[in-house]
Amino acid sequence: MNTLLRLSDFLAMPCRLAAKVCGWLLLVLAAVILYDVIGRRFFSTGSFKLQELEWHIHGTIAVLCFGWTYLANAHVRIDIFSANMRRNTRLWIEIVAIAAFLIPFMVLLTWFGYDFVLRSFLNGEGSPGGVGLTNRWIIKSMIPLGAVLTISGGLAVLFRAIVALCRPGMLHDPWER
Repeated sequence: MNTLLRLSDFLAMPCRLAAKVCGWLLLVLAAVILYDVIGRRFFSTGSFKLQELEWHIHGTIAVLCFGWTYLANAHVRIDIFSANMRRNTRLWIEIVAIAAFLIPFMVLLTWFGYDFVLRSFLNGEGSPGGVGLTNRWIIKSMIPLGAVLTISGGLAVLFRAIVALCRPGMLHDPWER
């Protein structure tokens, strides 16, 4: 069981690192938005590239934090159904949901996302109309990367749930740090 906990901590590391990077990206996003708004309002210097950069940074933050959100148990749940369930029932539902739904879906998203990025790179895809940012493959690469991070976070939660189920005294909650 200690091995599963160590493996869980190892798999959680990239998710936590991505969340820290995205925390700094929030500051970059705020600076870009501030520069864009002040430039548009007072200096007539607005550009499509700045607006696209805002969307790209925002999208990157959202997609790269899915794994951390799962680790932090901050994702959307339907608690109305699980609130009255026993702890072991909730743990079993978590384990089955991760194994049957989260992992397979994220593997598919990684597989098709890679093809999506590759086609974008090979075609030299840029912004429609040619006035925005080039190299659209960079933002598209966040999709498979975010999916891999979500797999990592999901496996970390899965292992902690197994430990919580098999050895209830080791953890009070599978998402406890």
